[in-house]
Amino acid sequence: MKLLPKLLKLLPIAILLIGINGNACFAETPLPPRQSMVLVPDRYKCLDLLELERLKVNPQQHIVSGDVQLAADYNTVVGWLQGFFTAWNINPTSDGDVTKQTNPYQWMAWIFSYCRAHPSGELLNAASELMNAMRTTRN
Repeated sequence: MKLLPKLLKLLPIAILLIGINGNACFAETPLPPRQSMVLVPDRYKCLDLLELERLKVNPQQHIVSGDVQLAADYNTVVGWLQGFFTAWNINPTSDGDVTKQTNPYQWMAWIFSYCRAHPSGELLNAASELMNAMRTTRN
C-alpha cells in the first residue's frame, strides 16, 4: 500500500519524460525534399521539339506555316517560353530583361541547337541554359 502513492507520484513524471522523448524523436526526423511542379507543353522533350524545326517561320511577322498541329505546338512552346522568361523577369534578383531584347524566333533557333546537342534533354533545361547563355554573353 505504501508503494502505490509513490508510484502515483512517479506516473506523471514518467508520462512527461516519455512525451519529451517522443517529441525529440520527431524533431530529428528530416522533412521530405520539396519537389517543384513544372507545367510544360505536350512537346517538352528535345526529340519532340526538333520536329518543330520543319516549320516555316517568318521572324518579322511571327507567322508559322506548315502542318497545322505542328504550328500550334510551336506557338504553344513559344508561349511557354514567354511565360518562363516573364517569371524570371519579375524575380527580384533579375535585371528585368533576361532575354536581352531577343525574340521568340531566336529563342527557338537556340532551343533547336540545344536539342540537337542534347537529344535526351527537355524544354526546361534548354530554357534555363538559354537564359544562362544570354546572361553571360550580354553582360
